[in-house]
Amino acid sequence: MLQQDLDGENDAIARYIARVGQAEELHMYHLAQQLRNILAVEQEHAMDLEQALGK
Repeated sequence: MLQQDLDGENDAIARYIARVGQAEELHMYHLAQQLRNILAVEQEHAMDLEQALGK
């Protein structure tokens, strides 16, 4: 179950990275920064799950 959660977090991280790039291409820098903040939280979740899985 934790591995599925980690897979979901990694998928979300990849999608947020793509969205940050899209926002910057559209010169929507405020949105890009908000997405980076969300991305940071997702990355923290992924690290917590990796730790719980012993990775």
